[in-house]
Amino acid sequence: MNNPSTSYLSEAKTVTDAPCHEVAQALRAIGLRVEPACGELSLWHVDDEEMTDAGLMKLAALLRLVPGSAMIQ
Repeated sequence: MNNPSTSYLSEAKTVTDAPCHEVAQALRAIGLRVEPACGELSLWHVDDEEMTDAGLMKLAALLRLVPGSAMIQ
């Protein structure tokens, strides 16, 4: 029997990760090396830099790959 709360969490993770994975694909398309950090949730390696999901999204906004503000706080 499937535990409804477990399947809900799996679906929620897929929904929240989708934007970052799409941004990662867009960054790869312009020639950057983008990989998720092994074993670390919400961390990415972009070329030789480590960044969070938020940093990944800010980089994509800065490069005008996604709509939104690229203001670095």
